[in-house]
Amino acid sequence: MKRQELMQNGKDKLIERHNLNLGTYYFFEGYFIAEVKEGEVITLEKLNDLIPLIFKYYGNGRPFSYISNRINSHSISPIDYLNCPLNEMENFNGYGVVTYTKICETSVQVEKHFAKKPLYQFNNLEEAINWSKKSA
Repeated sequence: MKRQELMQNGKDKLIERHNLNLGTYYFFEGYFIAEVKEGEVITLEKLNDLIPLIFKYYGNGRPFSYISNRINSHSISPIDYLNCPLNEMENFNGYGVVTYTKICETSVQVEKHFAKKPLYQFNNLEEAINWSKKSA
């Protein structure tokens, strides 16, 4: 199932979509999906516009997950996983990463060593959404 079909025809109602400096973020009841722009390097400093939105939608204590739909090639400063404010949120269940290439799968294996919360790799967005619902 295509990404847009999942988001439009799925049972989950889209709360809000935000186009930020790093990419597009889709917020749902128990998870949000990030689609980062091609070539970006994600650092904590670049998350300054995203973090307040996460607290806005999930700061009430309801469980949620972060799904990174890696349709574009980008990188993450692994050390920033250690200091990510999400780690301090008890209702944050973990990261789901949807990969489309072997290189990206390899990157996820490295990222797992730095993540303080569970980090899982998926081959499609539907699998990641299903995982996030089971984690709630």
